[in-house]
Parts: sequence; structure tokens; C-alpha cells
Amino acid sequence: MMIWLLRGCIVVKSIAEQASSEEVYKRLEKSLSPNWREYVVLVADKLDGEEHPFAVLVAIILSQNTSDKNSIKAYYRLRESIGVSPEAILEAPLEKLVEAIRPAGLPNQKARSLKEAARRIIEAGGEHILLEMPWKELRKFLLSIPGVGEKTADVFLSVKRRAPVFAVDTHAMRIAKRWGLVPPSAGYQEVSEALLRFFGPERSEEAHRLIIALGRRYCRARNPLCNECPLRDICPKIGVRETSQRRKVMQRPSSRD
Repeated sequence: MMIWLLRGCIVVKSIAEQASSEEVYKRLEKSLSPNWREYVVLVADKLDGEEHPFAVLVAIILSQNTSDKNSIKAYYRLRESIGVSPEAILEAPLEKLVEAIRPAGLPNQKARSLKEAARRIIEAGGEHILLEMPWKELRKFLLSIPGVGEKTADVFLSVKRRAPVFAVDTHAMRIAKRWGLVPPSAGYQEVSEALLRFFGPERSEEAHRLIIALGRRYCRARNPLCNECPLRDICPKIGVRETSQRRKVMQRPSSRD
């Protein structure tokens, strides 16, 4: 049973005690219906992923610390001016690469990461290794590339390899804790494993996308729209009620003498 003891006295049940993962998934799917055109990773996969699996990794790197809107703009500029194969990115002048991906933010840092990723993959035999290397081995390989962290590696493995992993971004981290699937202090790996257990590996990629949509639309970091959320009657809202109560107290008019 996933029940957490908060502050030594309050027992809060997780969403798993309120509803099955099937019900949660169906509610999210029915209410959110995310459009692939709003996710840079899916844009890259739809347009170029079959010919160049490296393009998906490129898109994920571009998406780091920025919005999908910005990273999609950068991806299209990169695709048109340079290309998205590892060979094209490695051969491109650094200045041209930086300018192409500028809309994604941190262009110098991301350009260096893209070039290093391209170099490593070419040296390892070419981008076909991204589809052929055993996924656990590939995860270690990806994590060895500067600029590629756990989320970047797991998103790629989930989208292109359908590997049994659950990528954790800021939305997934926040929502897993509000759902009570993990304690408030949980880190990346614990959250990833909890979400994978809850939804199952066969739905991890789709569930990840739905959680992003949920975080953007309803379960925001600040001022979450709990009363409009499709999970409002089954979500334990861990950490949210306390915040709301504190806000009400702060907004209460002060009495005059």
C-alpha cells in the first residue's frame, strides 16, 4: 500500500489507493488529448525519426530548460539550415549551429552537447546503434555524453525503443508527489520507478505525455486548477491543500483596532 506518513501524524493515501492506473489513464486520455505537434520530440520523430533516430535525441537536447514552443522553432531552423543527422551537425561550423538553435535558449551549451553527441555516435558506428544497441547498454552510453542526463536518455529510450523506463521531467516529479506515489523527498530514480510501476511499461511513453499535458493545463507548480482537474475527486493533492490554506490565511483582511 502506498501510504505516506506526513509530519509524523497525518496519513495520506496515494492516488493508487483511490483508483486504478487504468482509470487514471483513461481520465487523462479523455480530458487532455495532447497534440503531437506541441511536443518537439514527437515532431522530430514524425518528420525525421525513421531516417534519422539521432534527430529525436537532438530534439530532446534542444528541449532542455525551455518550452516546447521554443524548442520546436529551434528544431525547424536547425533542420532547414543544417540538418539533423549526426554527420551534418558534426560538420557544421559551431557559429552556424549556435545561431540555428538560438530560439531554444542556452545555444552555446546545447551546440556543444549536440556536437559531442554526434561525434560519440559516429565513433561508435553511426546512428543505427541508437536502434540496435541493447537498451540498458544504450542508456549507459547516452549518459556518458556531456549534456545528456537521465531524463534525456529516458525520453529517447521511451520514444524510440519503447524501453521499460519512465522519463521524469518537472511535471512528472511534481505530480508523482502530489499523487502520493512517492514521498516529498523522492529523487529522479524513485519517481521514475514509481510511475513505471503505476502505469506499466506498455503505457509509459503515452502516460508521460499525458502527465506533461496535465501539468501544463491543471496541475501547475503555482496556482493549480484542482477544481477543474479530471482527477479532482481521486487525487490526494499532497502539498496543495496546505499551500491553499496558507494562501487563504495570508489573504484574510487584518482586523483594525
